[in-house]
Amino acid sequence: MVIKTVLVRFPAESIADLEEQVWRLSNEAVTDIVLRQRLDQNGLRAGVIMGDFPSMIRQQLDQTAEKQKTDALEHAGLAADVDNRSLSMQCRAGRRKDLLVKPELPDPLTVLSTLDGQHVSGNTFDRATVLFDLRVLPHGDGSATINLTPEVQHGEQRQTFVHSDFGTRAEMRRGVQRWSELKISAKLTPGQVLIVSSSSPAKALGSTFFVTKTAEHTEERVLLLVRLAESQLDDLFAPEVVQQAQAMAER
Repeated sequence: MVIKTVLVRFPAESIADLEEQVWRLSNEAVTDIVLRQRLDQNGLRAGVIMGDFPSMIRQQLDQTAEKQKTDALEHAGLAADVDNRSLSMQCRAGRRKDLLVKPELPDPLTVLSTLDGQHVSGNTFDRATVLFDLRVLPHGDGSATINLTPEVQHGEQRQTFVHSDFGTRAEMRRGVQRWSELKISAKLTPGQVLIVSSSSPAKALGSTFFVTKTAEHTEERVLLLVRLAESQLDDLFAPEVVQQAQAMAER
């Protein structure tokens, strides 16, 4: 399966236009109401673009492509702490892919989150890397469910022991803060686009993931676009592969 992703940066003055021109054209009911409430409490929102691709996003993508040709910082991915170049990922069914949002940050990162909308907890992480655990669960009709779980990896690498069906092995890993209760799941058909960003005003995890600081010391809002480009699984001819992928994605 081929998944294409891009992080699109918008200047702060475009936030109101995003609501009108992007979110109004998106179906946020792809996640159940309990999850939508939990995402909103943590400053996150997600939806699938319905109908025509928003011209506002298209124009920003075109402007970014031009800047990457002429602006040295944009070309090097150093214009902000979010790199807005597009990626094409070959995903194995149910297997983890790291979807990087912000590479390792030089300053300590404080993240706020809530499980019930009333009690807020905060953690500060050194050498934090902000990302999603991306997993794709294919269906026999050519569609696929995209799962995105927010994570922050942090600190130095340390030896840990990993248990699997094949035994126990030692690995070097960094610390991980994972918000499994905020996993976003959306079923896409080939060509459909899932968008994820922060609510307005930005807060909690939404601010951590989708507000970026530029080299010019300004703030920008970020939209994550995830498109299912291709799915080749067919449950008529390979039902066991579909079942294995479902089991893998649930681990």
